[in-house]
Amino acid sequence: MASVPELKRKTCTYSFHREPLTSLIELSNFVTGGNQKVFVDQYGDLLTLLKMVVDPVPLQTLLQFYDPELRCFTFQDYQLAPTLEEYSILMNVPIKYQVPFLDVPKEIDFRVVARALHLSIKEVSDNWKSSGDMVGLPLKYLVRMAKEEAKKGNWEAFHAQLAIIIYGIVLFPSMPNFVDFAAITIFLGGNPVPTLLVDAYYAIHSRHGKGGAIRCCLPLLLRWFLSLLPTSGPFVDSQSTHKWTQRIMSLTSYDIRWQSYRVNVRNVVMSCGEFRNVSLIGTKGCINYNPVLSLRQLGFVMNERPLDAEIAESVYFEKRSDPSRLEMESLQEQPPLILAESVPAEHYKQALMENRRLKEKEQDTQMELYKAKADKLNLAHQLKGMQAEANYQKKIRDLEKQLKDKDIRLKKEVDLRRASESQLGGEVVELRRQLKEKLTPLPECSECDLLINQCQYLKTLIPGGRLL
Repeated sequence: MASVPELKRKTCTYSFHREPLTSLIELSNFVTGGNQKVFVDQYGDLLTLLKMVVDPVPLQTLLQFYDPELRCFTFQDYQLAPTLEEYSILMNVPIKYQVPFLDVPKEIDFRVVARALHLSIKEVSDNWKSSGDMVGLPLKYLVRMAKEEAKKGNWEAFHAQLAIIIYGIVLFPSMPNFVDFAAITIFLGGNPVPTLLVDAYYAIHSRHGKGGAIRCCLPLLLRWFLSLLPTSGPFVDSQSTHKWTQRIMSLTSYDIRWQSYRVNVRNVVMSCGEFRNVSLIGTKGCINYNPVLSLRQLGFVMNERPLDAEIAESVYFEKRSDPSRLEMESLQEQPPLILAESVPAEHYKQALMENRRLKEKEQDTQMELYKAKADKLNLAHQLKGMQAEANYQKKIRDLEKQLKDKDIRLKKEVDLRRASESQLGGEVVELRRQLKEKLTPLPECSECDLLINQCQYLKTLIPGGRLL
C-alpha cells in the first residue's frame, strides 16, 4: 500500500436513494431454517442484498474513477469493472446463455403473472395499476398477499411473492412502493444477472460528469466493490484516520484481491452476438462493457494489450429514444483463451511475483532518476555559490590593492613632510646662532621686525616647540 496522497481530480456528487424496506425486512423474517435454504436455492441470495446496509461513501468514491471510454473504473495502476460472472457469484444465480431481457411485452398476459405469483387472474387484473408511464402492482398489495400466504404456511407462494417484491424494490427499482412490469418480466425470465449488470453500467454512464441519482441495484454494486478491496492491513487500519478517497488512492494493484472469484470461474462471457465485447439491454437503455479488461478479476493473466475492437464502444442508447434497436442475439460463452491468453493457476503466482519484481525495479529506477536530478540541482547551487565566492575574493583583492597604493602615497607624503621639517629646523638653528653672535641690541628697523616675525612663525612649525 503506497503513501496516502490527496485526491486531485474534478469530482461529481451522486445520490444513492433507497426506499424504506421495513415491510420487506418483516417479510424476510418468515424465511427461517429449512425454508431459507429452499428460498436461496430457488431465487439466489436475495435476502443478503435486501438486508445489506448501503454506505454511500464507498459508492461516491468509486464513481469518481469511472472511465466512460473504457467502461471501467481506472485507478492508480489498475482497472476494475463488474462482470457477469462476478454478479452471478454474488447473487448465487447462474447465467443463462440465451437472449437476455429486451423489453416488456406489449400485451400483458395476466395468466402468466398470476401463475408466477400463485394468485388468481382476477386478483392480478383487479390490482394492476399504472404509476407514471409504468404499469405493475402496488407494493402494499403484494406485501398483504405475502403475509396471508405466510400465515397459511403456503411457503411456495410466499417465496415467489417475496422474491418478486425484492426484484421490484431492490434489484430493479423504478417507482416508490411499486413493482413494475419490467421487474416482473425479468423475474419470469429467470435470468436477472445480465439485466442487473447493464442497469448498473447504464446508470453510472448516463450520469457521469452530471451527478444526480444512481438508480440500479446499489447493494450488489457495493458488494462487488468491497469484495475486491483488502480486508486487513493499512487500508483497514486507516479507516478512522483517512477519507475513503485517500484510502482508495493509496491502493496499488498488489493490494487488490484479484483471485476472489478464481475458484468459481471456468468460462467467461466474452462477446454477445456479432460484437467483440458484451452489449446488453437493461430496463432503461442499452450499453456495452469490455470483459477483456476484467480478466484479472476472474483469476486470468493477460499477456497482451487488448485489441481495439475488444474495448471499442459498440452501443449506448436510451430505450425511449431508439426502441427500434432492441434486437439482440444470444450471449456467447467462450473461454478467455479465445480473446486473451490465460495461464494455469500454478503459474499465476510466478507471473504475479515477476510483475512485482518489475514494478519494484521500475520504482528503483525512478528513485535513481530522482536522486540524479537532485544531485544535478545541488551541483548547480554549488557552482553558483563558487562563482559568488570567486567574485567576492576578487573584490577583496581589488580593495587590498587600493589600500596598498594609498598606504604608499601616505608614506611618501610623510617622508616629504619629515624632510621639510628637517630643512626648516636647520634654518632656525642657523638664525638662533646668528642672533647669539650679535653683542648689541639690534636696531629698530623694519627688517628686524620682519626677521623676528619669521622666527616666530618658524617656531610654530617645529613640533613640540623645540628650538636648538
